[in-house]
Amino acid sequence: MDNIQLENRRAIEIHQGRNVDKAPALLTRWEKGEGYIPSEADIRLLGVRNFGNAPQIIDNVWYTSTLSATKGKDVKVILPYETGSKTLTEVARFGLDLFNPGEVLVNFRVKLDVDDRWEKLEGSGVYILRRNGLILDRSLTESEAMNHKLLLTKLGHPDYVDNKFARSKDEVAEIIGRTFELGKSVYGYKNMMGQYLPEVSDKGVLNFGLLNRLGGGADSDRAAGVAYDFFRVAFESFGNVKSDAEGLEEKVNI
Repeated sequence: MDNIQLENRRAIEIHQGRNVDKAPALLTRWEKGEGYIPSEADIRLLGVRNFGNAPQIIDNVWYTSTLSATKGKDVKVILPYETGSKTLTEVARFGLDLFNPGEVLVNFRVKLDVDDRWEKLEGSGVYILRRNGLILDRSLTESEAMNHKLLLTKLGHPDYVDNKFARSKDEVAEIIGRTFELGKSVYGYKNMMGQYLPEVSDKGVLNFGLLNRLGGGADSDRAAGVAYDFFRVAFESFGNVKSDAEGLEEKVNI
């Protein structure tokens, strides 16, 4: 797939292959200040704001830098960046580093029950939720999506995350509302944006965020095994992201 050009802005690079191979390579480029891996909220906002000129953003499957860890009834959402920053948090960097060719897998996912990994996935940008009370494993109505704790946490709703990770309520509402509007007008969907998690297990596992295409309901899906060949991730390249990131809004319509 060709890179995505957005109205005379920088290209959104598209990388495909095994995520255990691609993730380390993209992290190396991030370290060099060449760009960053967008979060789930970044990709969703890019998709709805650029549907007219780049519909392939919202209508493709993407892995994102928003990670999730599950163990028993606990769900950890790991937000990768503070608002306005493209510097990975310490915890997100630790999690992304676990996706590598030498990793020993459990249930085709990164195992967390070794070396205190589950315990290390704590700190700034990590939010612990319980499965109980969450609507999971089915598509949502727009009203359900607008009030879904797991989805709103991943999107950085200020009622669910710390100020330094928060987006405005209006921006979160735009992501959800516009997604439903497009899903209905293009595909006739009324229910979308389902939140899917790996099966309940006493084994702790870590997943890349997996965002389904608009035609597939724009779900936050359970990621396939980390060594699978299918892996599509966006990489926004620009300047020195570690010292003087200008923010994605300077590059594309976001």
